[in-house]
Amino acid sequence: MSRRLTWALVVLATVIGTVVPLAPTLYVSWRLALSAQQEQLDAYALRVLDHIDAVYANAESALRTIAATPFPPCSPQQISAMLQITEEALSVVNIGYGAGDVVECNSWGPLTYRLERAQTQVEQPDGIGLSLNWRPTNFGTDRALLILRLHGYSVLVDQRQFFNAWETPNPYTISGVRTRGGLPIYASYRDQDRPAPPEVGDASVEKVSRNWAVTVRQPRITFQDHLQANRAVLLPLSAAIALLSAASGLLVLRQQRSPRGELARALKNGELVAHYQPIIELATGRCIGAEALVRWPRADGSQTPPDMFIPLAEETGLIGRVTDRMLAAVVEDLGDLLRNDPHAHVSINLSAADITTGRILPVLERVLDGSGIQPRQIWLEATERSFIDVDGARTTLLELRRRGHRTAIDDFGTGYSGLNYVQNLPIDLLKIDRSFITAINTEAPTRDVTPYIIAMGHELKLQIIAEGVETENQAEYLRAQGVSFAQGWLYSKALPAAAFIVFWAARRR
Repeated sequence: MSRRLTWALVVLATVIGTVVPLAPTLYVSWRLALSAQQEQLDAYALRVLDHIDAVYANAESALRTIAATPFPPCSPQQISAMLQITEEALSVVNIGYGAGDVVECNSWGPLTYRLERAQTQVEQPDGIGLSLNWRPTNFGTDRALLILRLHGYSVLVDQRQFFNAWETPNPYTISGVRTRGGLPIYASYRDQDRPAPPEVGDASVEKVSRNWAVTVRQPRITFQDHLQANRAVLLPLSAAIALLSAASGLLVLRQQRSPRGELARALKNGELVAHYQPIIELATGRCIGAEALVRWPRADGSQTPPDMFIPLAEETGLIGRVTDRMLAAVVEDLGDLLRNDPHAHVSINLSAADITTGRILPVLERVLDGSGIQPRQIWLEATERSFIDVDGARTTLLELRRRGHRTAIDDFGTGYSGLNYVQNLPIDLLKIDRSFITAINTEAPTRDVTPYIIAMGHELKLQIIAEGVETENQAEYLRAQGVSFAQGWLYSKALPAAAFIVFWAARRR
């Protein structure tokens, strides 16, 4: 082999050894950059939509306030009120009144010239009429105005406020603001005659709220742009390609197999399932329901313990999706049982975020709508730490009670609740933590806590559920103390849906 051929092969091997691992790495990094760009664009679009909603809400509040004032229209008192509201409302540039086709007065006083009212283009469900892109000829400006109208009163909003930019320079373009019905509004009156710029190759996203829709776009990152922006990395990357390729592969693998990533994929693929631990009525021994407990079976037959992935879900913001998955599983698994027996119920655990933010309310409504399952058949449990935000928790619990759900404090006694604290919340049941049940008839330091918790429950006229009941002695003690319900291995472990249905049928007879 000639020296020239040897060098050619060396160069060829070097090129192949560099290009083969480098090309997919660069491509993957470009796709990640595109994904990051889309996420940032999505977040920005939400900010824009929140801003638009805030501008509109401010104007709507001003309109309802002036329409509710008791003064005669265009009286000095009413004009003074219009001026005050105009000055206080950040979105409002003027307020006018006109019972007919002309404006009779505005925040500056009675009109001495004829000003025709703009025609209403959109009638909102709440009775507010909208006129878009209005330009009064005597304003001497090409700005476009949005007019909100109610009971003869008109609130004027400078539409430029919808297009405010927060970054300088701003990498994003607000390419469209529309009503939910699809009518566009413009920052300037002359913009109506300007064709929309081409969006071919742009990254764009549309967000919709109750009243408005917005489209935001940005030039999409090209592969060439990505290479140009990262050229300083290419030389050292090429020089140490073997090491860096291995490191990149390990990094990608690590990202894909991270605990959060695995949990997110498990939720997406429906791998999390519900097992059902029977709840027994102590006085009769009948099964009256079950607590739905989340389980994560793995492909190799093992189980990931809930005390490992539930804290992970709470830390990473996935806990809401876990709750949603459990609700869906209950409807899928036990829908027929619940529809056939209106006295049956299933308890579902809620996270602190579900309670304090009220997130669970629309989720429950959506899942139960059309299912044939009554709200009273879905009991909801929350641990004591869910009630740190007392006001938020109370609001959610009151709405759950209004709808017919029953609510319980789970693992009671392990937190910081006392009689004063609990009696101020609309709770129906207390669940005594298994650690206190285990201490019954023993010398454990916590043996005296159980009767105190039971007495507290009776004092508050709450039904009591004992968790972790494993012996007949424990059950007899709880029965003598007036505890209503129990669950634990004395009766059954948590069962898959099919096994629970068999258990239920046997225990209902």
